[in-house]
Amino acid sequence: MICYVVTETREKYDEMDCHAIKHDLERLSGDLCLVMHFSQVTRAFIEDARPWALCHSGGATSHDEYDVIQRPEYTWLITQSGIPQIGFCGGHQLIAEMFGSPVGTMRELRSDEADLNPAYHPGFFKESGIWPVRIVADDPLFEGLSSPILVREAHRSEIKQLPDGFKLLASSEDCEIQAMVHEELPLYGTQFHPESRIEQYPDGHRVVANFFAIARERMG
Repeated sequence: MICYVVTETREKYDEMDCHAIKHDLERLSGDLCLVMHFSQVTRAFIEDARPWALCHSGGATSHDEYDVIQRPEYTWLITQSGIPQIGFCGGHQLIAEMFGSPVGTMRELRSDEADLNPAYHPGFFKESGIWPVRIVADDPLFEGLSSPILVREAHRSEIKQLPDGFKLLASSEDCEIQAMVHEELPLYGTQFHPESRIEQYPDGHRVVANFFAIARERMG
């Protein structure tokens, strides 16, 4: 079994339709996928269920209603459980914050730039839609792919500094830390959304399939 953990408010989680993502993750991993809210994560449950891979959703890492980083069991899951994991977008940022790195907006729009998504934090630069991402280091996460890859982006924030113990894997022109991996733990993060199903741009799903291959090998 694998798990897809949603790091959103419980209200938004209850409104989400995760069927498509669940279906895609099951197809890419070859196993059943349990979708759960981060508040449902407990050490006892994880040790009993014994998932061999975990994916952390996009979404904000902190809200007035909750703060994922303040949950000790979720911190244990990411930093100590040893389970292969990958964070997408907000999940990628969450991993960095748990290892002490700051996250913030990329920058304000320049006067000659159009707002690609004016309904979402107007006035700030955003990567929104399909963008090229350069692979900057060899890693099995990008097996079978050529640089640049074309993947879905949907963010205005970024990791400002690579966390200690991590290696940079991919960058874009406006966002340096597009993908990273821990140098010892089986822990990946992507600022882009490889889990998004976009038939014309299959690079993202290849990244996810590669992650599951890495996880299977790591877990034996």
